Amino acid sequence: MNRYLVPILALLATALLVARPLYADSDIIVAAQETQVNVVPRTAALRLVNLPAIDFGLRAALRCSGNPVSLTLSISDTFKTLDAASLDGQRAVETNLIVPARQIALAASRQFCIAGDGDSANEVLVPGLVTAHASLRCEKNGASTAHYASAPLLLRLVCERPPAEPEPAQEAPPESSPEDM
Repeated sequence: MNRYLVPILALLATALLVARPLYADSDIIVAAQETQVNVVPRTAALRLVNLPAIDFGLRAALRCSGNPVSLTLSISDTFKTLDAASLDGQRAVETNLIVPARQIALAASRQFCIAGDGDSANEVLVPGLVTAHASLRCEKNGASTAHYASAPLLLRLVCERPPAEPEPAQEAPPESSPEDM
């Protein structure tokens, strides 16, 4: 079973990496840079990594036949809507979405950031755990159209291990004198 699962997962991960940004309609494209997330070590008994609030930087390129009315960008349950005044004359917009902790699924990993295990990985790239969605509404001659796009996001999880405790200073053995011998 694992013999087939590994190549399939590798193909899926490659497709997610190569396909960014994804093109939906010809009127909108959404993309994001890789996002780094710092996490604290977990106990070995926990197989899931709890994710903190994450700040994603998003960019949307847009083109309306007519005038843009609104652009909504979302990740999980977090969204931001830009109105017509914000989009007037813009061909692209950049914004940040801060997704609170617990809105994103827990990341599963056996060998990442385990407390007390120096051999566990300190960094892992997780493609496609989260997806950004964009919705562009345009208006021309009283008719409205809507265009959609989405893109998987890359998360780099980095383990923030506490600094190693300094070892106690070893005392030098007392010097011996010739009389001690």
